[in-house]
Amino acid sequence: MKKLLVLVLTLFMVVGLAACSGGSTTPTDGGDTATPVTYTYAIGDQPSYMDPAVATDSIGSYVINQMFFPMFYLGPDGITPAAAESYEVSDDNLTYTIKLVENYWSDGQKVTADDYVYGVKHALSIGGAEASYLSWVTDYVVGAAQYEYSTSTDMPELGVVALDENTVQITLMKEVPFFTSLLWGGVYYPLREDFAPMGDYTWADTVGYPMCGAYYPTYIDRADKIEFAKNENWVWADQCGVDVLVCKVIADMDAELMAFQSGEIDYASSVEAATVSKMPELADNFFATGVINYYIEFNCYDNGTNSDDPMMDVNVRKAIQYGIDREAICAARDDGVTFPLYGFVPSGLVADEGDFRAVGGDYMSYDPDLAKEYLAAAGYSVDNPLQLEYYYNQNSAHDLVAAVLKEQLKAIGIELTLKTADVRTFFADRDENGNFQIARGAMSADYSDPLAYLDMATTTFQMNKCWGDDYYDEIMLTAASQSGQERMDTLHAAEKYLVEETAQVCPLFEYGSACLKSTAFTGDIDNMQGNSIFWFVKPAN
Repeated sequence: MKKLLVLVLTLFMVVGLAACSGGSTTPTDGGDTATPVTYTYAIGDQPSYMDPAVATDSIGSYVINQMFFPMFYLGPDGITPAAAESYEVSDDNLTYTIKLVENYWSDGQKVTADDYVYGVKHALSIGGAEASYLSWVTDYVVGAAQYEYSTSTDMPELGVVALDENTVQITLMKEVPFFTSLLWGGVYYPLREDFAPMGDYTWADTVGYPMCGAYYPTYIDRADKIEFAKNENWVWADQCGVDVLVCKVIADMDAELMAFQSGEIDYASSVEAATVSKMPELADNFFATGVINYYIEFNCYDNGTNSDDPMMDVNVRKAIQYGIDREAICAARDDGVTFPLYGFVPSGLVADEGDFRAVGGDYMSYDPDLAKEYLAAAGYSVDNPLQLEYYYNQNSAHDLVAAVLKEQLKAIGIELTLKTADVRTFFADRDENGNFQIARGAMSADYSDPLAYLDMATTTFQMNKCWGDDYYDEIMLTAASQSGQERMDTLHAAEKYLVEETAQVCPLFEYGSACLKSTAFTGDIDNMQGNSIFWFVKPAN
């Protein structure tokens, strides 16, 4: 079995004075009774849904991470076994045989290999229009593509089967060096047919359903808060030091910071790094997590009816790329965790060749004169400006970036109209409906391979085709049949085609997600995806 690519992830940490411990309670000293330990964290918006195949964005991950027990999970050092007690890979690297630990649902029923098989079938029944990571199954698993949208549990050709109560076998169509990393995805989470019907992803929005992870929900209001209780039947329950977990929705970054300072929450997942990095009293609490890029996505897929849209002109797209001063954007953010990005894949993904970004180099620069030349070739200038709409989900951090972009692009002859929406509406418009000209994008590393980013532009990955093309698909298909340095070379060629040659995306910067956590607790698992797992959180003393 080829070695998994190793992730080198540098977390930005600041050390100083300790802050408050939050509004949590800890066990009493002595006696037969104890006050339940409560841990409260905040997320920056409401999760779209709570079905694991659908709740795949960073907000949803902060919720489903706590409730389910995947075969592998994503930790700070990369992929790590969870429900997989052991696994073997066949000599041709196409068959994975995974032995499961003995684990139980919160209602006491044993978690079986059939539950993991059903979870995959359930994800297939929902389909890629809603389960955005379904390609992690359909692109790799034998027979999976033919069962997409099927609500029948009878899928005889599906390459995910239960050999016995404790053994899952997965057969692939082709060698995938990073396949265990994909088993972290919600499309591979276990489910039961008695509470998660085929084709339905709304079941998880109400309480009463068992979970197989560290916690199960006891109260759900996705717009306000979600409360969880400890799953005493979970295999590692003795390592879980929290009885009650509370997830609060606080959309405003300043409000989230205030909630942390007042002790209302113990963990803030979305704060403004430029603010908290300059607050010495929070030095012990502030950290950044994740390997994340921030970019402008262009709606430039040729669907046969959009030839008149200016985004179909590569000269317009290159004008935007060269007209943006990324150093100035990073200086405006002034947070110590943001750095200019001149390729689509950010720093931190390392193979035998070294860091993928460092090897690939830069595909653009800040050159306003060249930007004006490209814009002139498209028929526009400062005196005859191009009108474009930039769409993003509103918060103070995105507001700042949008304001800088508007000012910089005006200088070369592009007038930006800024459009905002709540995160759920924005993602629906951008990803499901393709309702935008240019839009904010960001992606964290779901697994430790450049494909985590480069796959995004393939037509099979997208719910609504907005970028990429047939030739890009061909390059990525070639990479899928390769291994080692040959594969890395092809992935570099794909990125160069996407970013430099056709300018279908405009990278801006790479960054870590700024968070705050109470020093009164330890044990959170912070990963390169830019979110955290609270399975092992416990009081520090």
